[in-house]
Amino acid sequence: MNQIEAKSIVEKTVMDNKHGFSLMESYTKEYSTCFVFYYQNDAYIKSGRFQDMSLGQGPVIVCKKTGKVFETGSAYSTEHYISAFEACGDPHGVPTSKIVISSGSEGENAVKAIRCLKAASGCGLSEAKSKIDEVLKGNSVVVELTSVDKVTSTLSTLKLHGFECVQLWSNQC
Repeated sequence: MNQIEAKSIVEKTVMDNKHGFSLMESYTKEYSTCFVFYYQNDAYIKSGRFQDMSLGQGPVIVCKKTGKVFETGSAYSTEHYISAFEACGDPHGVPTSKIVISSGSEGENAVKAIRCLKAASGCGLSEAKSKIDEVLKGNSVVVELTSVDKVTSTLSTLKLHGFECVQLWSNQC
């Protein structure tokens, strides 16, 4: 999908319902996975005066692959919405304390992964071993850690020991 096609989608799905508002085309941004469009009321566009500006609306994100449109708000920065979109396909997604482990290596690395999983999830040794054994059989497992704060270090440790893993986001659970 190119920017012209994405703009057309935004005009039909969003702007047709926003009477008195127009796209601010010079602010349009392209990212690797999406386009971002901004809009503002016509009075502000014409005058450029802050007191004419409408507040609360955020960027509109269009997925390049699917053409799906996401309206955001002003609660977060554009970068926040784009980071979430690129991580999970939804600008409103939030990281969870769940991870998916999809593959790994045996031996000493498996023992270290079991210890890591036990510490990060609060599960017992046999449960942590059972999860790693499932991964080694070729199955993916979902593990809930004790907090979102533990995800980054747990992923790093598991990857260091040869395990493929990712964090789940709210729209992926």
